[in-house]
Amino acid sequence: MFNTVDQYDRVILFSGDGDFERAIELLRSKNTHITVVSTEGMIARELRNVTDRYIDLNDIRTHIEKSDN
Repeated sequence: MFNTVDQYDRVILFSGDGDFERAIELLRSKNTHITVVSTEGMIARELRNVTDRYIDLNDIRTHIEKSDN
């Protein structure tokens, strides 16, 4: 992300790891829209504070979960 920051206008991050905070802050400084997809108990507070949108995986589970059918 650091090397290609100018190539994004939107980013969807499937992680709640606070180690991504610095990369997200850099992307936001370039006016990139950030969406983080994680679970409520597994997203770092720092990461949630720097995102534009947060999606809880539990809220979309029925739409993305593979069925046995």
